[in-house]
Amino acid sequence: MRKAIALFGVIGLVGCFLPMVAGLSWFGFREFDSVVYLVMAGFLIPAIAAFTDKTAVAATIGTLGFGYILAKFRLSTLDLFVDGSIGGKLMAVAAVAGFICSLCAFAEAKQRR
Repeated sequence: MRKAIALFGVIGLVGCFLPMVAGLSWFGFREFDSVVYLVMAGFLIPAIAAFTDKTAVAATIGTLGFGYILAKFRLSTLDLFVDGSIGGKLMAVAAVAGFICSLCAFAEAKQRR
């Protein structure tokens, strides 16, 4: 599960730099709002944490990071996937799938005990 968390973190981070809506990337919105950096950190930090040796650490940080992104976008996550360009689709898929993989990593960590 740690590899999946890292993969979805990287996919989401790459999606931040690709066109999201009308040829403008999520990174292009940085001039208007500083939340851009928090969302990018929400993808980056779980990807880095997944390279630790402990699955529980990756699961906890992954749930917090991807959960923040889902809380930030709320139902707009679905709009990103349906109406967005490639960057929006990657961000939406990475946020949802990363959150699910993080929750599954909790179950995996409890089974190992």
